[in-house]
Amino acid sequence: MSPNVSGVTMLQRPQVSIVLPTYNRADVLPRAVRSVQQQTFTDWELIVVDDGSQDPTGLLLAELARSDARIVVLSQSNQGVYAARNRALAAARGEFITFLDSDDEWYPHYLALTTTFLAQNPQQMFVTTEYHEDYGPGLPRQVFDRSELRKYARRARSIGAPWPDSGVEDDYLAIYASREPLAPAVQARLPGVDLSGVQVYRGEIFRHMAWGYLNWLPITLLRRQALERIGAFVTDARSAADFRFLALLTREFPAAMIALPGAVKHEKGLQGAELRSQHLASGLGAYQFEVNKLRFFDELFGAPASASASASASASASATPALLGQLRRHHQHSAGRRALAAGLRREARAHLWAAARGWPLNLRATGLWALCRLLPSSGAVAQVYRNWKRAGYLLRDLLLSPQDFARKATRVLRGRLGLAPRAAT
Repeated sequence: MSPNVSGVTMLQRPQVSIVLPTYNRADVLPRAVRSVQQQTFTDWELIVVDDGSQDPTGLLLAELARSDARIVVLSQSNQGVYAARNRALAAARGEFITFLDSDDEWYPHYLALTTTFLAQNPQQMFVTTEYHEDYGPGLPRQVFDRSELRKYARRARSIGAPWPDSGVEDDYLAIYASREPLAPAVQARLPGVDLSGVQVYRGEIFRHMAWGYLNWLPITLLRRQALERIGAFVTDARSAADFRFLALLTREFPAAMIALPGAVKHEKGLQGAELRSQHLASGLGAYQFEVNKLRFFDELFGAPASASASASASASASATPALLGQLRRHHQHSAGRRALAAGLRREARAHLWAAARGWPLNLRATGLWALCRLLPSSGAVAQVYRNWKRAGYLLRDLLLSPQDFARKATRVLRGRLGLAPRAAT
């Protein structure tokens, strides 16, 4: 077979296999694929699994595969994102494995940065980077990793749990054991990228995964040996199994994180439009996501019903049973809030009661549980909770982008007054 423009043929074994599942994402899939094709590192294969799409995804992928021999397209009936990823993993030929979601995109330096780092660190089984979260036009992109750690620190204070940030001036050193500058050999592979002050953080972070996500799958590059050690994705859950996958990585191997964003996670579609196929952790799926995450928390860190499991988890996670109990209540609270938003009153009451029990008291969970008891219907509970959340989002917009806040507030006010929306300018 003749080589394509990058000098890579399908007869050659690529260094990197990229796993990209997709379902009804024809609106944003080209952006994701384009971000792969724009990588400065070109020795890759992109395995796209169409998980039973009913939109023009199939036609789009056929055209992409014709134009680039490095793109492999597989199709299956709709079985869920994890079955689709496993199908791609079974076909992957690369020494390194990485992942991309069809609504997100990489920066051009991502593969060059991570492959060079692992080549320079043969003992390291996986590496991850920072990433930007994009909430839509008018709102600044945030480095999600630092903001997530600060959120966990605030939650720790709110539930009276210890957070390991005493005396550190760097948020990442709350969970990583050490930091060091990015090696010159790695920097040399990234000409034109601003690497001033970029640090590499290392450490055993599994015990901190009890709080939730500390890394993200689409900016994680791992060796094939690591995949063989932890196994493929479980497929009996349609969401949150990537949390289990990432936690197993950190349980089996020391983590390395390069504090340089390697990707953008988009919360919206193109030009801020709503995604035609929503995130698995949004809408009605958000509640099931939290339930699944709670299940994987119990698997990884020990369900409280089993004393032996709790003792084993406590030893492996260097956490006391009391702390693990507090963290489980924290996850119950999250599931309860998602159930409220979905109008699932009975489920919300059960989760919030589990979150409210014990000491110290979780006053917010207790208040939401009381709301479930007092309001007359599931619809009323959901409406009150959604209005409260909407007010919080408006406050966020006010703090981050006053112009966007003013635009949204004007739209809401005109709608309440029965006025037609203003024409876009």
